Amino acid sequence: MCYVAVALVVSFTAASAQTGKIRAKVVDAKTGEALVRATVQVIETKQGAYTKDDGFATIINVAPSEGYHVMAKYAGYKPQTISNVKVLSDETTTLTFKLTNSDVDTIIVSTEKIMVSKTTTDVGRKFTASNVVNTPGRQRLDEIIRLTPGVYTDATNGGLSFNGSRGTSNSIRINGQETVDPVDGHTSALQNGLSKFAISEINVVSAGAGAKYGNFTGGMANSTTKAGGEAFEFLFNYRQDLPALFGYSSNGYRQLGQNDKIYEVALGGPLTDELKYYITAKGNTREFDNYFTTPIYVNEGLDVRDPVGNTAGQLPNRSHIYRTVTGKLTFGLLGFNLNADVAIGSDSRQYNDVFYYYADPANLTASNELNNLYTLGGNKQIGEGVLQFDLSYLTKTFDEGKYDHSHTGGLFSLYNIYTPTDKYTYDDNNHILTPGPDGIIDIYAPVSRQIPDPTNPAQVKTLTSAGINPLTGHIEGPLITQTTANSYGLYNQFATAGNAGGYTFDQRQQIQFDGNYTQQVGAHLLNGGVEGHFWHVASTSNQLPWDANPFKDSFDVRPSYGDVFVEDKMEFADITFAPGVRFDYYSPGSDRNITNLFDPFHTNYVLNSITHKIDTVTTYNVGTAPIQTQLSPRLGITYAVTEQTTFNFNYGWYFKEPLLTDVLSNTSGNLQQVFARGNQIIGNGALKAERTKEITVGFNTQLSDVFAVSIEGIYKDLRNHTGLQQISGPLLPIAYTIYSDDQYGNVRSLQLTMDKRMSNNFSARLNYTYSVAKGTSSSAVSNYQLLLNANPNSENAVLPLQPFALDYDRTHVAQFIFNLNFQKGEGPTIFGTKLLQNISLSSTTEYQTGTPYTRLDQKGVQIGEFNAERQPDYFQTDAQLTRTIPFGDIFGEGMKNFFLDLTLEVTNLFNRTEPIRVYAQTGQGDDDGSNNKLLATQEFYNNPTNAIIQMFGPQYDPLGKLLYNPRADLNHDGKVSLAEQQTMYDLLRHDRFARRTNYQAPRRFFLNVALRF
Repeated sequence: MCYVAVALVVSFTAASAQTGKIRAKVVDAKTGEALVRATVQVIETKQGAYTKDDGFATIINVAPSEGYHVMAKYAGYKPQTISNVKVLSDETTTLTFKLTNSDVDTIIVSTEKIMVSKTTTDVGRKFTASNVVNTPGRQRLDEIIRLTPGVYTDATNGGLSFNGSRGTSNSIRINGQETVDPVDGHTSALQNGLSKFAISEINVVSAGAGAKYGNFTGGMANSTTKAGGEAFEFLFNYRQDLPALFGYSSNGYRQLGQNDKIYEVALGGPLTDELKYYITAKGNTREFDNYFTTPIYVNEGLDVRDPVGNTAGQLPNRSHIYRTVTGKLTFGLLGFNLNADVAIGSDSRQYNDVFYYYADPANLTASNELNNLYTLGGNKQIGEGVLQFDLSYLTKTFDEGKYDHSHTGGLFSLYNIYTPTDKYTYDDNNHILTPGPDGIIDIYAPVSRQIPDPTNPAQVKTLTSAGINPLTGHIEGPLITQTTANSYGLYNQFATAGNAGGYTFDQRQQIQFDGNYTQQVGAHLLNGGVEGHFWHVASTSNQLPWDANPFKDSFDVRPSYGDVFVEDKMEFADITFAPGVRFDYYSPGSDRNITNLFDPFHTNYVLNSITHKIDTVTTYNVGTAPIQTQLSPRLGITYAVTEQTTFNFNYGWYFKEPLLTDVLSNTSGNLQQVFARGNQIIGNGALKAERTKEITVGFNTQLSDVFAVSIEGIYKDLRNHTGLQQISGPLLPIAYTIYSDDQYGNVRSLQLTMDKRMSNNFSARLNYTYSVAKGTSSSAVSNYQLLLNANPNSENAVLPLQPFALDYDRTHVAQFIFNLNFQKGEGPTIFGTKLLQNISLSSTTEYQTGTPYTRLDQKGVQIGEFNAERQPDYFQTDAQLTRTIPFGDIFGEGMKNFFLDLTLEVTNLFNRTEPIRVYAQTGQGDDDGSNNKLLATQEFYNNPTNAIIQMFGPQYDPLGKLLYNPRADLNHDGKVSLAEQQTMYDLLRHDRFARRTNYQAPRRFFLNVALRF
């Protein structure tokens, strides 16, 4: 008894920023009388509490899990344990213990009966470990999160749209620690690269968030990693695609594989009674990265071949590799219950495209993204409440550019990205390097080459950018496409030499701390806390490194964000109130805010007192970017009409700092040079934070022990979304474009969920969302790309201030998730055998209406209203079949804890290969509406020195090679005629459309083999 008392004061648990609560009642089994001062304890974490006068004990701050054992003890009675207890974030798990004075301890397997919670006030979904592992066709966590009603892919901004908000307006966390990049608003590769076996819970809040959740106007998703348990456990999983079983598109071309392999290891357990660990590692290698689901669904894997047999479905130099490791160590020290978490991940990929198929691969680019997240969390019972804290350090580096092809990246090695330097100047006349910068990055510097003039060998011809850079041994400079060096023999259709892109080097460091104090006082769960984020953000980018006047940008700032909140969740018999308020603070950390948009800089002419000459002095009108704050009220109410029917209401204000790319772009250097360069968008340090007001109303009812229905209505008012503004005036040399915060919109959404819990060996869930998302700008730059560049003579051109359907809006989204599971000894008996025992079948079916687009005529002029048309609908079913082999049935009792899982997974089960995008000119997926004419004006000859032939134009490309290509000389007469060029162009167009990048990928199969014990 003394041990239990100590454990109740010094409870041993993994501190987690998102936790649940257990409310347990302990009574006498015979009389029903409440047992006062009985002990209730979570065995795995040693958390516990005593029952009050009413027989209830409340255990707060319990980390999410679906496998707890909870024990009740009382003097004179035998202990009772309830196993498989599920605890979810922000929810109350209710248990009842009926103790007896029999001679045997009792163990009861928890059976869930409550499907409608009277204490839940937010809107969203919580995915347990089994949900994550058993969902077919989804290896990334964002694909799991997308199964939440109201959540879908935002192909315009990247990321996920939560109820119509931009995909960059979310908070995506691991163990409560923010992973969203403040520059671009995207989550790190670490989040999506985590092993599914590392996850204990994904808590998705899509609406109605309490005051403790913030820094978003869209939604929040937090992934809690597993903690070690009382027993040792081990798992190894291997997954491989099976291209031999892949399907065909409806045009007859076969889907090719990626050589997609996944390796996963997980192990954990106790080191001592109070020291536990859990470790996972995942490696995912794809040799041919030909299939994408984010930010836009694209399939490039059809086996379409060029005239010499090269396939476009498996491009070389296009691999993609994920690597992640997670670890959690839980222990006690100095009266605190601590957990140390680590999550390390890297994402390496090569970039290639059919456009570069015939180019020098040395000029292709690759990238490495490295993410490290270290967290120390703890909690301690102080008085009747629990003090909890977390301190984390997050680093992210992203390097993209040319790389060393002699060093092959792999599962255990990164690509060697070259470091750009400007140390030399190339003397193009004398063909020598001299020390000293010239504004051009050395390894991109173009070099000329001199050759005998093919038409007059007695003379010298200089070829610009055709020489070999002495530092790289390759032709550098811009892309060269004015050649016919490709298997079609066509001019200006493919790159042959030069660089595919520039470089980007980003660094991020974040220190995050948060602390809160939680106390249960009667029916009140009081919670107050503080959170702070301190960033160091640096970026360098140059997209024209071969030009002395390039498109380049860099910044190095230290922004910060913080909040303070207080909330009270009052849980009464029939109603729960959850009022709260939070105060948000944001500082951009920039001193380059343009304070006078109409006079950003001006030139003064000053007489130099020493030289007596006129000096030119440029003054910039810049200052410190302003700090922003907001006080945000939150209120959640859940009213229980009956024990199984509730109504809920939420009202809240939300605050999200603007993206730093919109704040800082092109402001850190010489503004005068930036403005003179033109064609760049200027950052605005005074951008206001996004602000959203949200109302939700819902109805939830449980119709039986296994079936429940919920309906939610959501309205969101979106304000201060980033857009663009044109600035012009008499003091400006030219007009320029700057980011603005005057865009707005609104969202109306109705969500229906029908949930059938596992019983009679099957479960099912139907999600349906009807949504209308309208606004004045779908992204920060969409108006610049689509409206400001539109034909000014179009009568139907939509002004940016007129709300329209946002680019990522989907009116109807439906998902049907089905699971069939037969445990040992279950299933129908056939010929005296349970043939279906230890077999499970899971399927996920998804339907989405298409996103909006604007119809254009053949000249690119808008037809009708903006975004009035819809892309095709999307429908797909993914499934997996698992056969579990218990080793104990084969090798005896000594192997009873060993299992082998064999899983066959299939995506696009019904091989639906319909278009999912269409061309704006035609409304079709494989016809862009062009007239199919090459419009070639020059014939190419195999005898270029003939003077008569020279009258028809030059016969050599910029590299000094003959433009005549025998592959296009179809009649072998030594001339590529205009008609032959048209024939080859028709073939090229056929091959391009045959790739069907606007269509669903055909059926694909994968094999999973998992060993666990």
